[in-house]
Amino acid sequence: MKYKLISLLIVAVPAIGAVSCNGEDEPDATAPEIVVKTNPVAAAGGSQFVSVTASGKWEMKVSCNDSGDWAKLTPDSGSGDMDVVLSVEPNENAGSRTARISIKSGGWLREITFTQKGSAGNSGGSEGGNENGGSTSGGNLKQTGWLELPALATPQGSSQYDFFYHDMTLSSKTVRNYSFSWDYDNLVAPWVAYPLNKGLVGSGSRTDAWALDPLLPESKQPVLYSGFNRGSMSVKIDRGHQIPSADRLNKEANIQTFYGTNMTPQIGEKFNQSIWANLETMVRSWANQSDTLYVVTGCVTAGSKNYALDNVGKKVTVPTAYYKALLRYKKDATIGTKGYVACAVWLDHKEYSSQAITSSYVMSIDALEEKLGIDLFVNLSGVIGESDAAAVEAEDPKTQKWWGFN
Repeated sequence: MKYKLISLLIVAVPAIGAVSCNGEDEPDATAPEIVVKTNPVAAAGGSQFVSVTASGKWEMKVSCNDSGDWAKLTPDSGSGDMDVVLSVEPNENAGSRTARISIKSGGWLREITFTQKGSAGNSGGSEGGNENGGSTSGGNLKQTGWLELPALATPQGSSQYDFFYHDMTLSSKTVRNYSFSWDYDNLVAPWVAYPLNKGLVGSGSRTDAWALDPLLPESKQPVLYSGFNRGSMSVKIDRGHQIPSADRLNKEANIQTFYGTNMTPQIGEKFNQSIWANLETMVRSWANQSDTLYVVTGCVTAGSKNYALDNVGKKVTVPTAYYKALLRYKKDATIGTKGYVACAVWLDHKEYSSQAITSSYVMSIDALEEKLGIDLFVNLSGVIGESDAAAVEAEDPKTQKWWGFN
C-alpha cells in the first residue's frame, strides 16, 4: 500500500445538477482523487506533481484565498490517471496563505486545501518539514523520461514504497536536483538518481544543514540532526550521503543533500571516509570529462540483521552493500555506442584496508541488474533504441579503457 503524504481537508460530494434516478448525468461509482505530496508548500514556492486518479474525463482549478493567482495547474484538464504540475509563486508575506484545488469528474466534485508557508516560517501546521529552505517536489516520475531513472516499480515483498524528487534553481531556471525511492520499512532510499556535470555541481561550500525532508512526515524518515547511534553495530556509524554533498555545491541544492532521506548508516572510518569517498571522487572526475554522467547510487538491505538508531530512537536498517551505476554521455565521443558508455561498481558494506577501487568491484549494468532484480536506465532505449541500449548495458567496463580499470 502506498503511503499518502497529505494532511488536507478533503470534501467529495456529487456535483450540483447530478441526477441518479432518471438517467441524466448519473455520478460515477468512484469519486476522483487528488494527492498533493508536499503540504504545506515552502515560502519560496516551486513546482511539484499533483497526482490525479479518475475513471474518465476531468477538469481542475485552483482558487486562491488571497489576492492574485499565485498558484496554477498544468494541465487543468485531462482523462484518467495523470500527474499534473502545481506551480506556486513565492510568498513574500510573513503569514501563510491557503488555496483550494477542485476537480470535477462525471457527477463528482472533490476539493482539497493546501497551505503555503509565510516568509516568517508560519506553516499553518504540518508534521515534519524543513526551515532551511530549498525548493521541493514530489510525485510519480514515470512520465519524465529522465535518463538516470531506474524502472519505477514496487519491489516484491515491500509493504510501503514510494518515489520522489527534489528540484533546484540554477541560472534562474528550475531543474531537477535528484530523485529517490523510499523504503518505509527500512527507512532508507534504495536508490538515489541524478545527472552530474560541472554546471550541475555549481559553486559553493558544504552547508551541513542536517534536516528533515519536507516531502515526508517526521515519523516516516530518520531524524539526523546529530549522528546515528550505532545500535546493533560494533563500529562507529556515519551519516552517509547517497548523492554526495560535493556533487551539489550551490546552497539550495546542497541543503537538500543533508535531508535524512539521503542518509544511510555507513561504517565510518574504513568505508564512508575511505573507499566510498574515493569512489565519489572518481565519479566526479568522470563527470568532468562528460557532457553528462547519469548516476544511480543505491544500497541493499536484503539479508541485513543490523540497525542503527536515529536521534529519536527509530531503527534504520544498516545496508549490506552499496553500488553506483553510471551512464556516461559525450556527444563527440569516439567510444561506446552513440556517445554512451556505462559502468557499475559494487561494494559490500564492510571495513576495507585499502581505498582503491579495483577491477574486482566493477561489472556491467546487466550484471548489476541481475544482482539487484531491477531495470536500470530504463529510458535509454527510448533515446538510442533497444538494441543499442542493450549493447551499452552489456559492455564490460573492464574492457573499456576510458574508465581506467586494469
